[in-house]
Amino acid sequence: MGLFKNKESTVLIRVTDFERRIIITALRNLRDKQIKENKDYDYIESIMDKAAIADISKSKKSYEER
Repeated sequence: MGLFKNKESTVLIRVTDFERRIIITALRNLRDKQIKENKDYDYIESIMDKAAIADISKSKKSYEER
């Protein structure tokens, strides 16, 4: 045990509302597949909740890497 706890870093991803809906739909499909296979899906629902309540930024500044 060290002096510092292992803490996961947080990642900010900027997506449009349309892209966010695609992400939520994909996660919902993955969750349904996990349920059918009797596998754990709690972590998927947690991510879905975070995506559903994410703050919407009205910023017009954007950066797109190509």
